[in-house]
Amino acid sequence: MKRVFAVLVFAAAIRSATAQEAPSENRYDIVFKVFKPFFSVLLAGGQDANRAASFHMRMKDVTGRLPKDFNGATLDAAVQFPNKVKLTAPVLGEQVTVCRDGDDVWAMPGAKMEYLLKQFAGKLPAPTKKTDTPIFLPITAQQAIFLPAMFTLEEGKQFEDLNGEPTRVISGGLMPELAEATKAADFRATMWIAAGYLPRQIKITRSTFTATVVIEDLLFAPKLPGKTWKPPEGVTDIYHTTPEVLEQLLFVVMNSVNLKSPDASAATPAPAVRQP
Repeated sequence: MKRVFAVLVFAAAIRSATAQEAPSENRYDIVFKVFKPFFSVLLAGGQDANRAASFHMRMKDVTGRLPKDFNGATLDAAVQFPNKVKLTAPVLGEQVTVCRDGDDVWAMPGAKMEYLLKQFAGKLPAPTKKTDTPIFLPITAQQAIFLPAMFTLEEGKQFEDLNGEPTRVISGGLMPELAEATKAADFRATMWIAAGYLPRQIKITRSTFTATVVIEDLLFAPKLPGKTWKPPEGVTDIYHTTPEVLEQLLFVVMNSVNLKSPDASAATPAPAVRQP
């Protein structure tokens, strides 16, 4: 009996020592530590050695004004400072990829991208000047340090097991001045954060819609393999353009994710894409 008891105590000690507990410190500090690895990937002035990231996203529990086709949609993304970004998503029955590799921006299938651009004519964002960051963002890594202060986070500590993994759950909205300026007083976000400050799930709620984004296979690295940014060998149906219109291509794909009907892509763009 003593031997069995000793084994059980030893096993419990091992589990206790190796358990990955969810973050428990101040909620604003946690949010900062979630965002911090992305600063060196997306923004000028980052200090981390890891300048690249890749991850898989899956949308669920989509309601309201967002297209029903968004439910179950998946996206694969990769980013590398200073001038590489790639997004792959299902559109009209097949995978569509948009990629920036330095001064070259390409998309495939090319014919489908040209079709989608025509469908969104008159609704596209204006071209942006070429930047020395993967996508255009009007802040630096130093300015991004203050990003958590843009939110009013709920007090208290809430923990929840998500798919068997302990997470810290943090909810809140935009700070009142920003909410008023952006007309987003109804904006609310809830984030599930695992050990290592890894975001596992984010739920966005507005008065007219809700959506949850599941984040999987999040990886940070100094750089990603060079082939990440190149079209597959043998593919010829490729649309080429310049970095100035990258945002237009991303806009088209993000507003067409998982659409099944060709006519659906001409609909009014989803409100979540361009709002906080």
